[in-house]
Formats: sequence, C-alpha cells, structure tokens
Amino acid sequence: MAVGEIARTTAIPPPVWRTRVGPDGPAWLELGPDDRTARFMRLVSDLSRGYDDAGEGKRITCGHAYTGVDAAIAWTAVCRDPLCGAPRQSVESFPRRWQGLRASMPAEPCHYVSLGPGDGRKDGVLLEDLSRANADLCYLPVDAGEDLLHLAVRGLIRRLGLPTDRVLSLPWDFTLPENLHALRGLLDELFGPTPVLFSLLGNTIAHFDDDVAVLGRCAEALLRPGDRLLLEAEVTMALGADQVVDAVAEYEHSTAFGAFVAATLRAHTDLLVDDDAVELLGAVEDERALVVRTAYRNRTDADLRLRLPNDTAVRFPPDDTIRLALTRKYTPEGLATMLHEAGLTVTADTCTGTGGQFGLALLMLAVDG
Repeated sequence: MAVGEIARTTAIPPPVWRTRVGPDGPAWLELGPDDRTARFMRLVSDLSRGYDDAGEGKRITCGHAYTGVDAAIAWTAVCRDPLCGAPRQSVESFPRRWQGLRASMPAEPCHYVSLGPGDGRKDGVLLEDLSRANADLCYLPVDAGEDLLHLAVRGLIRRLGLPTDRVLSLPWDFTLPENLHALRGLLDELFGPTPVLFSLLGNTIAHFDDDVAVLGRCAEALLRPGDRLLLEAEVTMALGADQVVDAVAEYEHSTAFGAFVAATLRAHTDLLVDDDAVELLGAVEDERALVVRTAYRNRTDADLRLRLPNDTAVRFPPDDTIRLALTRKYTPEGLATMLHEAGLTVTADTCTGTGGQFGLALLMLAVDG
C-alpha cells in the first residue's frame, strides 16, 4: 500500500494532509507544517541576545538558516562549489562510501526517512539502491526549511521518476522532541514493524549548538532495534592552530557560501548586508572538535537597530556579532564520545580523506542493546 493510500485510512486528522504541487509539476503528498509558534519565539529570543564579539551572542540557528527561496538556492550552489571543498566532496564521494556500508542494512526491505535531505543528491543514491530491494519503498524527507525541502523532493521525483504516491514530505523541525515523537507515531501507523533507515547526512549534526543532545533525542525517539541511522560527519586527525586555519579556509573563498549566509541574514533581519562584515571565526572546542562560526559584525561606529520578525527592535552596537552558521570537524575520540552519549553503536563505518588531516566519516548506527 502506498503512502497516499495509507494516509486516507489512518487516524491522523485529515486536515493536515495536503498535496504539494511544484510550479511546473510534479505533485506529491505533504503533511502540513509543525506548530511554528515555539520556533518563532526561539528565533526572536536568539536574535535578542546581548553583546558578544566572538559569535556566541545573537544567532540564527540551523532550524532557521534555510528559510526562503534565496537561502535554499544558495545552499544548493554551496554543495556544488569547487571552492567549498567539504560539502562538494561529500556529495561526489557518497556513492562509493555508501557501497562500503550497504551490507550492514537490515536484512528485510525497509523504508527511508531523511532528516535534512539537503539538495537531494545523496538521497537519490540511496533511493535508487534501496528501491531495487523494495519495490514498495516509501520516502519521507524531513526539514524545517520548506523551500529547500521542496527543491530536493521535486528534483528527486524528476531525476528518478519516483512514484509520487510513495513520497511524503514533512516540513518539520526534527530537533524538537514533540516532532520526533509525532514522527515515530506516524511511522508506526504507516509501516508497522517494517524497519526504517534514517539518515543524517552532510555533517548536519555538526551545525547544532548542542549536537550531542540532538543526536541523543533522535536515537531515543526514533530508532527501534531493527532500524538503522546513517550518519555522516566531518573529521579531523588533530586539533591545532594549523588545522583551525585550514578549516576556516574551506569556506572563506567560497562566493556561494557567502551568498548563503547573506540570504539567511536578509531573511530574518532588516540589515543592509555588507559582505565585508561577514567573518569566519575558528577555534578548538572542548578538545573534541574544530569549530567554525560564521558571524556578521557591526563594523560601523554607530549603534544599529535590529528589527526582529515580531516587529520589535534590539540594539546592535559596534563590534557586536550575529552568528549565521556553525560547523565542526570532530576528532575520532570526540565522535566516539558523542555516539556513546547518544546511546548508539557503530555497526559499520568508512572514512575518506578530503585533504590534509581532514576526512569524511560515514557510519551505520543502531541503538545500544
């Protein structure tokens, strides 16, 4: 039975189901957006933080970074930019790395849930492969950024010819516990005991302030013993000043990345963006990772008034910052500790280099026990 047929027979309230139609087709099923009130208030609170000149005060977090068509299109350009090494290499090397883990999949056919599909190209690799073993495969991409989500799904349906009645997009913030529990309930109602492959690709886990907590919530709320989580993370073999410089260099020459963070800032504030005011701030985080914060600094000598989405204004004084993006490269020890604290066990893994002491780890994970 296809997702669309199941949707019409489940206990989920009918009003939340809707058909998403692209400007020139195709159409697919979507479960309406989550309650945006809590997310909106969190954005307002984050942008109202006090003065901080190191990119740790005012911020636009991952759940809001891809809002709007401009940011979505800019991010797809980042994933193809030869000057933005890690995202591009992640996409290009993914088919080979996936084949190294293919044998660790559940023995019986499964369905696929993508937590943050990005531009959809990695999901395309997985869907093409998994559908050979399961002709009834259903695909559920989940992302708080609706425009990026729709770009990814529309592209996949066109490229792969996916049956649209087996696609259900979910414009939800999967970092919120209530959304994770709602997703697990939906999967139980749709698929019963059939295993699910979840994915968290593209170093997405590294973009959250509390990455350990997000991963732990996903594991606890979503994974049953027969399910698997495919996790991708950037890694570093050392933590030092040279590695910090190299991590920053991956983004500082990318025009596409600059366009993405500028679009993020424009989507949520009324600032006139000065490209020269965007800075990349690298550091070592708790001896477990290299961290790069992208910040917008008030380089003027004047107090600016930052108008927020709720139509209030806050002071944005000289040298204050707004953090626009956050990413990490984990040490092997740091990555292992995060997995342990999240209650996850590695069933298979592969790692490939991206230049120097950096690499891309792809891991197949199961819940402990």
